[in-house]
Amino acid sequence: MVKEQTIESYSLIRQPYRITMARWDFSVLQKRILTKIIAKLQREISLLQQGAELEQLELFKNSCGNSGAIELKFLLSEFMRDGSNYAQFKRAISQLRAFNIDILKIVLPAVKSKKAKKPEEELILTGLIERAVITKYARDITISLHKAAALELLKVDNGLTVFAENVMYQTNNKYTQKIYELICQWKDIGVLSLSIEKFRELLVLEKKYPKTKALINKIIRSSEKELKAIGDVFFDFGVTKRGNVITHFNFIIKTKASLKAESEHLIIVREDTINLLRQHFGFKTHHFDEIKEILSVPTNIPGIRSKLTELALLSADRKQHNQPINNLPAWTIASIKNEFGKPG
Repeated sequence: MVKEQTIESYSLIRQPYRITMARWDFSVLQKRILTKIIAKLQREISLLQQGAELEQLELFKNSCGNSGAIELKFLLSEFMRDGSNYAQFKRAISQLRAFNIDILKIVLPAVKSKKAKKPEEELILTGLIERAVITKYARDITISLHKAAALELLKVDNGLTVFAENVMYQTNNKYTQKIYELICQWKDIGVLSLSIEKFRELLVLEKKYPKTKALINKIIRSSEKELKAIGDVFFDFGVTKRGNVITHFNFIIKTKASLKAESEHLIIVREDTINLLRQHFGFKTHHFDEIKEILSVPTNIPGIRSKLTELALLSADRKQHNQPINNLPAWTIASIKNEFGKPG
């Protein structure tokens, strides 16, 4: 069982939106490595967000040689909790070196001429990681990025996704990692709705789990359960249907902070409901004992409030027609039990 964490225990980082939406089919360990690299670039991302120019960043001023490689140093312990997955880590790094990214760059012509009326396009083909040097006994690693690749990880033009770095290291499910990034991007809106086709595209699922029910159970439900246990941001899942056919997946986004606020609100509403039953429905202590288990479920409270409004109107109507409720508390208890089920 995962121990619940406080909101303050999450270390938040900011990632360019373009990286969040990239269709990169990474393994869990590869995604952790990329997250660590982006975490190391937080200062530069902040400066760019504040209006600094790329040329002003110390990171690029100190780039190595003519290749313009950017060097980032890490401890191996940042990627591995123990030495048991050293071989897997080396394999993941090696695969990232072979992972190519295509960067389309617009180059403005230096001089105007008949042959150079329009900007030219320059296609840069580079690996996400150019080189990795692991110092065996010092237990550290230097990761070199091509300057063009580093720029792609720093572009803030289209906005940033804020998420907890910790979550990427606690899950061993690459789909949980990706879904977590996506709901973090939309957490301020509170809901993310995706067509099944778009969901498959973003998670690079291709033809995996062709049946929608299997897709939901194997990918979404497991991520939903896991993020509720480890995430600062998580979701309740729902669907949109056209007839009997599911067309969209709906992620109702929640946060630890909002959940705490909802819980505190429901406690206040519960106390108010108890006072309402006492003052307007004649409840005594023994009456509350009869429905205490129903009242103890926070999610029942809004429904009970709605039911009491309905009962109050019905009681007033019967009184007006000279048919008053003889035993108002008993009648109310029977109605609540009928609506919400008998305790036990």
